[in-house]
Amino acid sequence: MAQPTQSTNYIQGYSQNTTSTHQLRTAESDAAFLLPHVKTTDHILDVGCGPGTITTGFAAYATSGTIIGIDISPAVLQKAQSLAAAANVPTQGPGSVVFEQGDVLGRLPYADETFDIVYASQVFGHLVPSPELPLKALAEIRRVLKPNGILATRDGAEQHFYPKHLDLDRLWVGNFGRAVRKGKDDDGSAPGINMLGLMRGAGFDVDGGKVRMGAGASLCVGKEARRWLADRGKGQLREGDRFRESWVEAGISEEEIQETVRAVEEWAEMEDAWYVSLQAEVLAWK
Repeated sequence: MAQPTQSTNYIQGYSQNTTSTHQLRTAESDAAFLLPHVKTTDHILDVGCGPGTITTGFAAYATSGTIIGIDISPAVLQKAQSLAAAANVPTQGPGSVVFEQGDVLGRLPYADETFDIVYASQVFGHLVPSPELPLKALAEIRRVLKPNGILATRDGAEQHFYPKHLDLDRLWVGNFGRAVRKGKDDDGSAPGINMLGLMRGAGFDVDGGKVRMGAGASLCVGKEARRWLADRGKGQLREGDRFRESWVEAGISEEEIQETVRAVEEWAEMEDAWYVSLQAEVLAWK
């Protein structure tokens, strides 16, 4: 298999603090908008599969098909393989799931028109600040997608912490975006809010009814859920975590990092506080 290029766009790393959230994702929670379109015989590619919890979930729907999950990180692929093995998911034959190293910003090791479905969750939001990168990824996905095949994407569009006076929309959401953009200002062109334009630019027929835009939400409410999210965030901002390093590299000061930690802790202990993430969910037919 061709060796993937090592993309540096996924800047937040793969520590347990970061991947703990990824492991909570399922096909039902994060790909519900796609599932009604999955046929039992479909050949599915999950781009940026992470620990593979969504990937393995597709096996229950493509029971006579095959599923491949790709990621750039060998470490996270090993975790995905372990989770799939623990769930007794087959690695060959109908309904099988395999994990392979690959980078959608390079050339994927698959022939043209290989897959019935390509799925990408929380991938395009990291392909910034260069506007060319999302289009490059979409072109490569389109290449491996069969005629009339479906591309399904899910990316964050907005995040909000309530109550507002703790200023976590600036401290956490704003600084996270700044780190993803590698210190650059927000110009309003983030992929999560511009997927229709990106699909059009990549050759999908947005105006002819072959692209459907939808929205979902991820919600964190209740004391136990707040505590879990706060502890996860504080862990990401500890010394030595790649997530924290990305903030420092983006020019976020130690003072502001500690202010964020204090605000997250206060939010976790505040009765009736909550958090929501708006997700852009797009289906595009080739």
